[in-house]
Amino acid sequence: MEPLPVLGIKETCLYVGDLARTRRFYEDVLGLACFSFSAESHVFFRAGRSVLLCFLPEATMEQTALPRHFASGEPHFALEVEHAHYAAWRERVSKAGVAIEHDHVWNGGFRSFYFRDPDRACVEVIETGMWEYRSAERTPTP
Repeated sequence: MEPLPVLGIKETCLYVGDLARTRRFYEDVLGLACFSFSAESHVFFRAGRSVLLCFLPEATMEQTALPRHFASGEPHFALEVEHAHYAAWRERVSKAGVAIEHDHVWNGGFRSFYFRDPDRACVEVIETGMWEYRSAERTPTP
């Protein structure tokens, strides 16, 4: 089957316990711009060309206008940043008092670091180009 083109992952959803705390963390620590906030259900952020949607789980479990969607646990997502800004991102997170759980150097020398948000989601900050490099590394040449 011929694959259809995908432009990227447009949105990522997290399910959180406290929307005000989540808003403070993603605005103040990571500098993401909030574009929608409802104290009863959600807070939404811009993340480059994508969006990060944060919901109260009980609100999504009760919705009827859309199909129900819900998850629990400690999800992971990655924010891609320019190589030139990587060190500043790491310093920003660290200076905010957020513990860096792990630093990693991937094939090709690409770096990433991991930390937790207030609801224990695993957030990764990764240098741009890593996935393109890894995809090309594994693509057989004709």
